[in-house]
Amino acid sequence: MKKNIALLTGGYSEEYEISVKSGKVIASHLDQAVFNVYLIKVTSGQWSYCDENGTDYEVNLNNFSLDLPDGNVRFDAAFIGIHGTPGEDGKLQGYLDMMKVPYSTCGRVTSAITFNKYFCNEIAGRLNVNTANTFYLHKRDQINLKEIHDSIGLPCFVKPNSNGSSIGISKVKSEDELLPAIREAFKVDDEVLVQEFIPGTEITCGIYEKKGELVILPLTQVISHKEWFDYEAKYTDGMADEISPAPIDEVLAGKCRDLSALLYRKLNCRGIVRIDYILTPETYIGGPLFFFLEVNTIPGLSEASIVPKQAASVGISLKQLFTDVLNETLERH
Repeated sequence: MKKNIALLTGGYSEEYEISVKSGKVIASHLDQAVFNVYLIKVTSGQWSYCDENGTDYEVNLNNFSLDLPDGNVRFDAAFIGIHGTPGEDGKLQGYLDMMKVPYSTCGRVTSAITFNKYFCNEIAGRLNVNTANTFYLHKRDQINLKEIHDSIGLPCFVKPNSNGSSIGISKVKSEDELLPAIREAFKVDDEVLVQEFIPGTEITCGIYEKKGELVILPLTQVISHKEWFDYEAKYTDGMADEISPAPIDEVLAGKCRDLSALLYRKLNCRGIVRIDYILTPETYIGGPLFFFLEVNTIPGLSEASIVPKQAASVGISLKQLFTDVLNETLERH
């Protein structure tokens, strides 16, 4: 019997449109022979499903079901395709836990921790993983620019603590750029991080679980045609090169895979995860070293996104990737 899958897209953040696009791509690659897929758009006003005739049906959030002309639909599992809140920060996972519906991503605690860059960096540091020096700011704090500058130095990055797609992030090169960058980040989040600049190459690792075993995909080197991998570089064709497998020494690649497996297990990740690093040059102190940047618990999943390209490079199609993840979700439940 085919399983009913709620494909959740949209969300409440600046990444809404990206999530909607991702949801359409995911829907087109889920195996219709195995799953009945219901694409549900999540907004702050309502959650709704639109059928092939263009008719909208509101989701009953009291029991997470749909009342359709053919009858009531209960879901066997949810595939979460929402970037930002409530898909990546644990809110949606908490709701689905209460509804006793299994889902394709990390659990609510892991999602909340990894979405909070400051907390996640603190845990990574406890695991002896290299992280950039960080200065934490809350909106209620008095901003002491000299203290920040003395602690972090220049250049540095200023970023919202809990956000994705490089929204609200600035690279700061001079002291007079620091305060405007902090104010810009506070437009997105109540918490802001100022982090030291780590020189090197951006390397990212896709990883997921299949039948209880980790599948670590080939590493990708990201080369931005801008000064750094910002929103424009991520979502504009031709603004970045993504090379899979990354052209780095195999010994270094093995270290990155081991590091990714450690973080996946210790952070209790589930589903498809992408972990980003900076690989420092040999001239850097103690280099080359991998510096942890962040865990993406719901990475981009279109054909042009990094993880699907990594999978394709070893012959794993999107249909197979999504089927593996959903089967793991259902079996775990």
